[in-house]
Amino acid sequence: MNDIRIPESIKMFSSRLLAEAALERGIKLNHINDYQEENAFIELRFKKHREYIQGSKSSQTSVTADRILENKMLTKDFLREKGICPTEGKLFLCGDTEDIRNFCEKITYPVVVKKFNGTHGDLVFVGMKNFAEVANVLKKYFSKEKYVLIEKEFKGREFRFIATRKKVLAVTFREPANIVGDGKSSVKELIVKKNEDPQRGLNYSKPLITIEVDDRVRAKLKIQKIDVNSIITRGEKVYLRNNSNLSTGGDSVDFTDKVHPYFKKIAVKAVSAIPGLSYAGVDIMVKGDISQKPKDFSYAVLEMNPSPGIFMHHFPYEGRPRPVAEGIIDLLFPETKK
Repeated sequence: MNDIRIPESIKMFSSRLLAEAALERGIKLNHINDYQEENAFIELRFKKHREYIQGSKSSQTSVTADRILENKMLTKDFLREKGICPTEGKLFLCGDTEDIRNFCEKITYPVVVKKFNGTHGDLVFVGMKNFAEVANVLKKYFSKEKYVLIEKEFKGREFRFIATRKKVLAVTFREPANIVGDGKSSVKELIVKKNEDPQRGLNYSKPLITIEVDDRVRAKLKIQKIDVNSIITRGEKVYLRNNSNLSTGGDSVDFTDKVHPYFKKIAVKAVSAIPGLSYAGVDIMVKGDISQKPKDFSYAVLEMNPSPGIFMHHFPYEGRPRPVAEGIIDLLFPETKK
């Protein structure tokens, strides 16, 4: 990335990738709120054509699309209307414990408890095996929340598609934060070593995010009957979290060329299902082999993001880089397309 031409006030990695792609086309750039570097609002201008980006979201995404996607339950409604399978779920007031209990029993355990408008894996609890666990999560983490979303847990591998209304730009397998044993180092030491990778950093300043040890990591280790001081056998992979978000230290593996066209059509159809949405990150959970056409009920759309992190595709932990920023600039400024 040619940092010399990009204002230093633009810190978010996805924004910098889009800025670079724009500048290479001769598109002029203005960081309007350069006094607020952590949330840059950027004007892009080519002749009389203007567009705006914040994070990786553009001015071509409507307020309507924004409102739909920030509400995970509302997103499910729009996807179902177009014949797309989201995860089964229902929105409740946090205090309606009896209704929540009845719904959990109806869809059967395990269930997922999450914020209906959360991001980056915030307040997402998977694998709740009984109502005692659900009630504990509601009491401990949702005491200040008004609503909670309860979903039937769908087990499989999670993939992030970057799609427009016409095509898929990239597909990444998101693997939960993990370490691989060397036979002599503790879990804590292995985490420190993995965090030394120059690709990892904080606050989306790098392609991958630093792994942090918190209560959820400790709980995940406890289930596996180990702790941060345990020595891991050489070659053994230990997962540190249930969720696969890169924001909590997950790894990105490029799968763009391995995905069956059927799934790519689902991602494009999902973007087209949301009024006023030009492109998005579409999270799809897949049972079985993603290179094969799925059978009934073997996939589910988990959620969608109008401002997806594109850095994971440009700099994957494993696999071929994908120039997603160029694809987005093609969409915003088709007159500059190479």
